[in-house]
Amino acid sequence: MKTRGDEFCMIQKPEQHEIDRAGQRLLRDVVEPKPLGWVLNEVQEDYGIDYNLQVFDNGAATGAWFHVQLKSSNSTEYSADRSFISQKLTINHARHYAVEMREPVIVIHADVKSRRVFWYSPQLDVVLIRALSNSDSESITVRIPTSHDLPETAPALMISLDRLYLFLASRELASSPTHSFAATLSHFPNQDKLRIQFQEKNDALKLQKIRELYADRKLDEARRRARSIADDPDATVETRFWNEILLGGIDFTEAAHSASPQSKLPLAMLTHAKALQKLTKSGPNHLKFYALISRKAAELDILAHENFGLLMALRQHTEYRGNPLMIVNIYGRRSANTKLLAAKYRQCMRLVGYAANHPDRWVLGRAITNIVTAIGRYIVSVDSKNNPEAASALAQSALQICKLAAWIAMETGDGNALVMALISALTTTHSTDSDAYRWARDLALNIRNSELCADAKRMIERAEKRWNGEFVEGDIKGDVVLQAIENMASALGVDPSDYENPLVRALRIAAKDNSPERVLKNCEHLLVSQGSIGPNARLIQNTFNLGTAGSKMVHCTLHGFHHEGRELDVGYEEFKKLYCDACSDCCRRPIGWEYTEDVKREIEGQNAEFVRRLIGTKHGLRYVHTD
Repeated sequence: MKTRGDEFCMIQKPEQHEIDRAGQRLLRDVVEPKPLGWVLNEVQEDYGIDYNLQVFDNGAATGAWFHVQLKSSNSTEYSADRSFISQKLTINHARHYAVEMREPVIVIHADVKSRRVFWYSPQLDVVLIRALSNSDSESITVRIPTSHDLPETAPALMISLDRLYLFLASRELASSPTHSFAATLSHFPNQDKLRIQFQEKNDALKLQKIRELYADRKLDEARRRARSIADDPDATVETRFWNEILLGGIDFTEAAHSASPQSKLPLAMLTHAKALQKLTKSGPNHLKFYALISRKAAELDILAHENFGLLMALRQHTEYRGNPLMIVNIYGRRSANTKLLAAKYRQCMRLVGYAANHPDRWVLGRAITNIVTAIGRYIVSVDSKNNPEAASALAQSALQICKLAAWIAMETGDGNALVMALISALTTTHSTDSDAYRWARDLALNIRNSELCADAKRMIERAEKRWNGEFVEGDIKGDVVLQAIENMASALGVDPSDYENPLVRALRIAAKDNSPERVLKNCEHLLVSQGSIGPNARLIQNTFNLGTAGSKMVHCTLHGFHHEGRELDVGYEEFKKLYCDACSDCCRRPIGWEYTEDVKREIEGQNAEFVRRLIGTKHGLRYVHTD
């Protein structure tokens, strides 16, 4: 007979509890200290979820996060070639993670014996999802790649998180009815009467004259007249509403053709959408709904622009061997942005659904095309090779919006709105082999108005030329390098229009001096290298992976002359006066010579020893305390 004391002596702490605690400590040791600096929050009551992991960037929350299911082991089952780990999951947990969860889940395996941590995304495992649909077992074994070790592959984890947000959003879109919104429309009476009233209001109080001035690109005069209507206390709400839309178009066109950063365009549209909401605060309801759709579309466009800027910043670092920590930070920012963008698009889709059967939908067709234009900027930047399901789901849902807009335009006889729906569809693709292109082409062929039909066909031809890399007359031809840098800056929290900011001025120098081609073409003996790098130039180098914000050294490799300038053009002009103008050994490069990547490598190889001798001298690269 056992005594009570004997029973207490027999109570032992299970070995797995010790292993689990060791795994928890190991995971914290990996993700919470720098270089990652992420935060692991324990979940007390959640089915199959142990933690929420928040991604931080230099101590600031990025907004990116994911659920964590931690599996700890003291005898990890590695494959024979040690390329993967076999991890058993109950069938219910596996189905919950891969199919049922609407938020990102990462399974993490902690090998406490070798002190290694590996991650795995069940929601992106197509093999697992397929197996779950055909399995009646109680458990299933998944493979966790040993190449997915932390913290080394944190950038790859951020890529998967970015894909997860998009995949989960596309899964929700795909699970909703796929038939056209237009197919569910019921006919409302008095549409002709409403259309006539719309035309009468639209043409009233000088609006037609403003449209004519806008079409002729007499923007200053058009704005002056529009402002007089906006300030007229006797103007009706309807008149001021359409006037505000014209003002938005005027401001957008002017900003697009000026030197303003591209990130300012959706912000300008958001400002006008807010003005529309202010005008319609007390109604009428159909214009109030129009203003709401316009605002949500502008907010979506802002997120799409930011996502594109982050993508460019990411490529700048990954393709040109940039700052590894910055790569991880950008992935975190982009994942958080993708999550917000997906949520905003779902919100917009709900508004489209309401618009489809709204009693006054005649006025909403043009508004919903703004949603397509906004998401179109994002669709074309999605890597369809790695995210084909997500890209397809987004493109199809955007096309449904275009079809609804076209249906409403045909129902109300609004030919211009019909062309707008067609143009919006073309913004979602860069290929003639797409449903959006084929629909736009067929729609153009069926427009009865000969003038509008010609306009539609012209728009399609212009789009085809752009996709083929041809310049289209009338398109904005700006400084591509500067635009890319401004987009990156805006996405990373720097206002590129703040020209008083020394960092912005340095960024503009970096963009202007991105290529030394204009100098090197003057003589085969000329060489340009980095000179002094001050605080702002160093910050730009670390953040944007751009090495041209500091001063530039101009050299003559034949005679050994050197001269330094804050900007390349200024430095070269001074160098030319000092040495080139009186030189008889000038050897201009051939007409049409270009500073390509291959030419760059060739020049750097030929002058490697010359540059090596400059290092450590006043004529070479060096860090200084002032810019």
